[in-house]
Amino acid sequence: MKLIFVAFAISLLLSCSDYEITLNDQPILLRKPVPEDVTVFDSGLSRCLSETLKMQSHTDISGLSTLDCSFAGIKTLDGLEQFQGLVRVKLNDNELSDIGPLLSLGQLAIANVENNNNIPCEQLQVLQGYIGEGLTHSQDCKL
Repeated sequence: MKLIFVAFAISLLLSCSDYEITLNDQPILLRKPVPEDVTVFDSGLSRCLSETLKMQSHTDISGLSTLDCSFAGIKTLDGLEQFQGLVRVKLNDNELSDIGPLLSLGQLAIANVENNNNIPCEQLQVLQGYIGEGLTHSQDCKL
């Protein structure tokens, strides 16, 4: 019975977003909340960013280099330009019609925007000019 209680208590602690685990008064695991100064307007993108930052234990958005928001129901990327450390993004199978914020990510090298069939060909051409073969898309644009 004690073992079940301990396992339950540990699982409750691990599900918290804001905690500190110590051993002999020395911190061994710190969890800090996702920064509140990040403004993203799309609820799907916000949820994906929040989960990614928590899973990768980032407290500073500049430390995030990879983002996988496939099948997240994202309609707009407004606010993503704040994440200047992004190198790889997977945004396939969403409802995107504008990828302008990706164009301001100076370190971006790989982007998957497949099955977002409303993205203007001009934006895809500009993005391909920035990252070349790192762009994956499914539209019939002549790039």
